[in-house]
Amino acid sequence: MTHAMTHDGFDRVAATEETTSALDGEFAAFSARVRRVWKRSASFTLSAALTSFALFLGSVVLVALTRYIVVPRGPASLTRDLVFDYTAATPSAKASFVVEKFANLRLEPDVRRRVVNPKQTFDVEIEFVMPESEHNAHVGMFQVNAKLLTPGGVELLGHSRPAIVKYTSKEVKWLKTIVWWPLHAIGVIEERQTVRVTMVERYKEDAASPFTDIEVTMRPHAGSSKLPQIYEARAIIHLSMSQFARVLYFYPIFSSVVLVVALWCSSSMMAFVCLMFFLVVSSSKMDEDDIRPSPVRTKETAKFDRAIADAMDSLDSSMSGQAPAQVTNGNRLLDDGLRRRANVGLERSE
Repeated sequence: MTHAMTHDGFDRVAATEETTSALDGEFAAFSARVRRVWKRSASFTLSAALTSFALFLGSVVLVALTRYIVVPRGPASLTRDLVFDYTAATPSAKASFVVEKFANLRLEPDVRRRVVNPKQTFDVEIEFVMPESEHNAHVGMFQVNAKLLTPGGVELLGHSRPAIVKYTSKEVKWLKTIVWWPLHAIGVIEERQTVRVTMVERYKEDAASPFTDIEVTMRPHAGSSKLPQIYEARAIIHLSMSQFARVLYFYPIFSSVVLVVALWCSSSMMAFVCLMFFLVVSSSKMDEDDIRPSPVRTKETAKFDRAIADAMDSLDSSMSGQAPAQVTNGNRLLDDGLRRRANVGLERSE
């Protein structure tokens, strides 16, 4: 009897040890899976951060390259005063734009200064500031001729455009004088008007023949010899830019920030979608690998089931011929084993 009890006790201890080793194996497998998921999450997070930073740098470089290609360098417009010679029958004036560079260009030894970058288009406008006098009112219309010249005086382009002095009736003049007489009295407002004539539109700069000078001539209209009286005159060059280039030129900081943020957000969204797709595919593969039984897991599960079966057999034999205290110990052992197995099952399901 004592020998049987001792044998049953050894069997129960062995079954308990096997159950404990099986539970330890299950916990080790679960811990390995948690570590694997954590490593993958950390690697994906680091990859996403590096990708986002790389996309930000790429957006900055792309915007800077766009500004370098699209936005012209130098001032958007350049003005030169015109001084007409009224001793001639047809007063003329000539001005040079090479005194101040129109664009930031590197000067080569064998190339003279140029005003505009090659292939850049620009407009030429002539502006007259003249008094609202009776003489100018009688002049009415006159003709303006303009020539674009190279540094050597070679004519690149010649255009002729009519200009007209704005007409104002005596009644309107008297009304304006009555309303604004305090400002007229202190010299804030003067009786003058500005006449603008667009001479050239969208002229493309030639790389071989650069434009540097302009010559402007005033001629009276047919049947008249009168020319307008002018306070001042000037030639203005405007670079031809698209609306996109104008926004980049006149609002450099705001436009650059908006473009960088827009490019970065769009590229990051595309990268995020691709990453989520990759994560879904990787997670499905990982779940399939975890569900697929491995030889080690099957062996440990078989040992665990065999240990539970031996414990139940020893419990049945002890219940038939052992004391109530031993039965109670067997029941406690069985309950502990079943409770641990249930906990392991819950962890697997989670």
